Amino acid sequence: MAKKNLKESALRYEIQINLDNVLDILGKLKFVNTSEVWFERLAYDWLDNNPSEKDINKVLKELGY
Repeated sequence: MAKKNLKESALRYEIQINLDNVLDILGKLKFVNTSEVWFERLAYDWLDNNPSEKDINKVLKELGY
């Protein structure tokens, strides 16, 4: 469980400093619906809905982790 918390912390950090890239990746991986209007909340909602560790790993890998 601690490993997942560390990964979630890394994603929260990326959302704060690199929101556009995170949203692009979430859309590309079809984890969120893409639209013309991106909101920071969209990324946090995805993370708060307890994605699987596999999905978190996919996003982190795309971010270069």
